Amino acid sequence: MVEASEPLTEQAIRGQRLVANYVLLSTGECVAKGLGMMAFAHLARILGPQGYGHLEFTLAIIFFFTLFVDSGLGAYGAREIARDRHTVARLTVHVVFMRFVLAMGSFALLSVIVAVIDKPWPVKQLILLYGLTLFGLPGLLQWVFQGRDMMQYVAMASIIRWSIFAAGVFLLIRGMGDIRIAPLIEGLAIGCVVAFYLWALQHHFGFPRQRIEHSFALSLLRQALPIGASDVVWALKAYFATVLLGVLIGGSEVGWFGAAHRIVISLHTFVWLYFFNLLPSIARCAQGPPEALRRLMAPSIRVTAWLAVFVGVAGTVFAPPIIRLVYGPQYHEAVRIFQVLIWVIPIALMSGHYRYTLIAFDRQRLEFLTAACGAGLNILLNLFLIPSYGLFGAACALLTSEVLIWALSHHFVYRTIMHIPIWVHTYRPLVTGVILAVALYILSPTNLWVAGSSAVVLYCLVLAIVQPELLSDVGSMLIRNR
Repeated sequence: MVEASEPLTEQAIRGQRLVANYVLLSTGECVAKGLGMMAFAHLARILGPQGYGHLEFTLAIIFFFTLFVDSGLGAYGAREIARDRHTVARLTVHVVFMRFVLAMGSFALLSVIVAVIDKPWPVKQLILLYGLTLFGLPGLLQWVFQGRDMMQYVAMASIIRWSIFAAGVFLLIRGMGDIRIAPLIEGLAIGCVVAFYLWALQHHFGFPRQRIEHSFALSLLRQALPIGASDVVWALKAYFATVLLGVLIGGSEVGWFGAAHRIVISLHTFVWLYFFNLLPSIARCAQGPPEALRRLMAPSIRVTAWLAVFVGVAGTVFAPPIIRLVYGPQYHEAVRIFQVLIWVIPIALMSGHYRYTLIAFDRQRLEFLTAACGAGLNILLNLFLIPSYGLFGAACALLTSEVLIWALSHHFVYRTIMHIPIWVHTYRPLVTGVILAVALYILSPTNLWVAGSSAVVLYCLVLAIVQPELLSDVGSMLIRNR
């Protein structure tokens, strides 16, 4: 039932915007991530597992520092702009200022770490060159356009960045001796995206002319830190295994793990995009009656559950041809790792509904606690499992920590906000997933494309039979979303 407090047309407009924005973001990211995967597949093939392992080790370290630079300011700024559009200029100036200060501190800390780690000079040099890209991050203003539901600019910026990176990699990197060019290409790509965002900002909002208020900037950082800390511990969960493998084992093992991990992280971007796009809508629910949140979440969980199960089952069954197609036969050892890591995507799709609800309802500290517990468990399991089980142990540790995060975030939403059920929305997709797995096992001796097409048809057929109302769920997300 639609509430009288808001016209139906306004609700429909908001709902249509939600779906249209996600389509824009997904389309942009499909193009961008496709280009990115082609570039990294090229790098993996020409560098070999050992050289590619050095690159993945470097990127894992740099990723932590990109999160230090952001410190949650992007997500916090998007939330505040979604609530009050008149804050764009003031927030933009102060977020960019704080990010630049954090970039200087991050690079200084990175330089100290590079000086003390026991790695050959080419690896240290690669880390330092990638570290210079941290100074471009303050100008990445996707959070401004997220808060105003202008996702077309976010999608376009992603395409620009990865198009430039992919073109540079294919044109300039021909062998191991060219690996130092990669961070220079990355820096150029980031610079072009910054220029694009500055143009879009000027076009829609005018160039912000605000004095920097140091007290306000510090207050922004204090309020954003729980979100930023949550991102850092998420990185500990996602990338700690790559760093630890690089320190303890090194060589080809890091390349094999990084190859499987790279695909999963690329897919995880679409999970993040979904909730990146959904966050402003959840934030608006926080200002309305509790039932508004339930109306938003129930169809979202049902729709994403069907997608989650399909991704998990299909990824597990088709892991060998996927790895062979992307990286070549020298990465066969990555198959078993991918079959475990692919299930991170379904779990993240479910847990995201609860994690982002905590953020939107000002429960950042509880969301941080869930991420911290997951990261802590992941670190402990990695320290225990990697020496005994190597790459497989690292993959199992990451998946287990993701399950813990889901359980804790569900618990905190239930205890502090409201009950958002999960099992009632997921049991039918799970049963269908078992049927799909059996069918794929039977069809496995047949042609890959025949088996894949048959699996899609079977899954859609069972979906139509056991949950015919799924299309109406999508419709309700269009009409009832607030």
